[in-house]
Order: sequence, then C-alpha cells, then structure tokens
Amino acid sequence: MDTIEKIYNKEIANLLKGVKNSQIPATNPIIAKALNDIPVDTYAKLATLSIDASMRFLDQIGESNVSYQNILIGDLVSAYFYKCATLNQDLQFLDVMTQAISKQNELKQTLQHEIGIDKETLIKDIESIFIITMIDYYNIDFNKDQIKEEIFAHYN
Repeated sequence: MDTIEKIYNKEIANLLKGVKNSQIPATNPIIAKALNDIPVDTYAKLATLSIDASMRFLDQIGESNVSYQNILIGDLVSAYFYKCATLNQDLQFLDVMTQAISKQNELKQTLQHEIGIDKETLIKDIESIFIITMIDYYNIDFNKDQIKEEIFAHYN
C-alpha cells in the first residue's frame, strides 16, 4: 500500500498537470509518517496533510521569489483539502478542520503582534495544529507533545 505522502504527491501532480514550472507543496515528513500509522480514513489523512502543506506553502507569500503561480498552486492544494475532507463524508470533521485553519491564522497574528508571549510554544501550536486537531477529533491515543517537539525541531 502506498504511503499517504506518495498518494498526496500523485494526486497533487495530477491536479497541477498543465501548470508550467509548478512545484508540489512539500509535506512535513513527520506529519506524513504519523498519518501512516493512524487508523483513520485515507481522505481524512489526505485532508490533514494537504491543508498543512498548503498553509505552509502560502506562508511564503510576500517573499521575493514567490509568484502569482505559487499562490494559485497553494490555493489549488487548499481546494484539494476541501475535496478530501468532503470525500471523508464527515461534515463535522470538515468543520473542525476549517476552525483549525482560522485558529492557525489567529495564532500567526498573535505571534506577529503580541509582546511577552511564549513564542516557542506558540510556534509549536501553529506548526502542529492540523495533525493535533485530527488526533483530537478522532480521539486517537497519540503522544501529542512528542509530535509537536519533532515538528518544531524539523523546522527550527
């Protein structure tokens, strides 16, 4: 059986056919590995992986090397998240994950504008919000603190 990352890469490559010089938004290997071990529907896993990749990809907006095409790609991967979350046939999951998107954006604003906050903890929450939301939603026995630490270490 294919890994969740391999399925994601195939699906996104297919989605981006015809888009010249396109790059598939990278997934977080720690999240992808964890998703392979979690016993939930593949569409829920793909939704979680794709929204995480899309949001990280779209975080690059404003950097000098980011084109309008990159924004389009990020938006297409975000749309793929909605497709997978819908195919998961659990509208409550879709709602919870959509709330996590809003919460992540709020946390990013807090990180940029608040003084005197624990930035490391906030960054860990931002970087792990989608996998943690899925783990909580499905009530999976998983070491959330460990995955937060591993994700943080991967990017910092």
